[in-house]
Amino acid sequence: MKKCLIIGDTHYDTKCEGYLQSQIESTIRLVNEHKPTHIVFLGDIYHHRKPSPEVIVATHKMFQKLALNPDLELMYVLRGNHDSQNRSDDGLTALETLCYPGSKVRLVQQTLVDTNLKFLLIPHYENEETIKEHLRRGPDDNYIAFGHFSYCPDHLGIRGFDSDLKLANFECRTILGHIHKYLEDEHVTILGTPWSTNFGEADNEHYVGILKETPSGWGPLNKFKVGFGPRFYEAPYDALEAMEDEISDPNYFTLLRVTIDKFSEDPPSLLRADIANKFKVAYVDLKFQPVYDDTLNERLSGYDPNVPLTVIDADIIGKYIEEQCSTIPKQRLEEGLNLIKDYADQEDHS
Repeated sequence: MKKCLIIGDTHYDTKCEGYLQSQIESTIRLVNEHKPTHIVFLGDIYHHRKPSPEVIVATHKMFQKLALNPDLELMYVLRGNHDSQNRSDDGLTALETLCYPGSKVRLVQQTLVDTNLKFLLIPHYENEETIKEHLRRGPDDNYIAFGHFSYCPDHLGIRGFDSDLKLANFECRTILGHIHKYLEDEHVTILGTPWSTNFGEADNEHYVGILKETPSGWGPLNKFKVGFGPRFYEAPYDALEAMEDEISDPNYFTLLRVTIDKFSEDPPSLLRADIANKFKVAYVDLKFQPVYDDTLNERLSGYDPNVPLTVIDADIIGKYIEEQCSTIPKQRLEEGLNLIKDYADQEDHS
């Protein structure tokens, strides 16, 4: 009996040490736990259009390892917008390295109809008219469409989706990647990502999908919450102690953003290291959040609101550069920030 695992945008990347490894290990764990005969990756395998050699090699080795599973017959990989080196629908993609003699990967660079599985697979296209046309290629409504594109669920009162595609454009059951938050809308499901890929997704829940074959075709889509892997998490500095168990959950590879409403005597680099060690997280980002006193109508901490934002002090720039834990050479940081300062000075005198 066939069983298909559907995985949304993975965005393999090296955001910090250990992050890529966590993504790869989490993907392998998902496959081992669900034991599918088929897998559909919904696109955006890579985070960058031109992924680093490290990311390409790690991804290639992962797919080689997955292919050793004797029960796994085929893996479909849709080309996402992040997987193309440019905005061309037929341009070069690093995903081509996954296709080699003996590989179980079938790369979907152009729309494909699998009459055996009754799958309609649509990669990312820049032109939505192309997508509308290809959505009609499913021979009948027993097919399941998979795609890497958005649509506009404005009938649900949801805004912010940059798309002219409407529910009426989908003639069969459809499972989409591209959008990073789970959404169900009649016969269309946006699966979302299997893990958060930035701090803007810290509050999202993350799922993979499972389809099982029945005597009459594919059964309903079942979603499974992913409770492990990379995680972006936000917490106020004053609440860290109370949230320690949640923050330090060993099931996750946690990137923590800490909001601070007052200056610390410790330099940011030392404060980040202390938090990372104490709460066992992989990465710490500090976000300064000024606090207002509504009764006084003024900030209790932070910058003077009467000082124009374009005023940039050279000493502040130098101190900022010294405290950065960045892979970018400090000289490059200094050059970039000084360019910003020069531009701001020009704006002030224009």
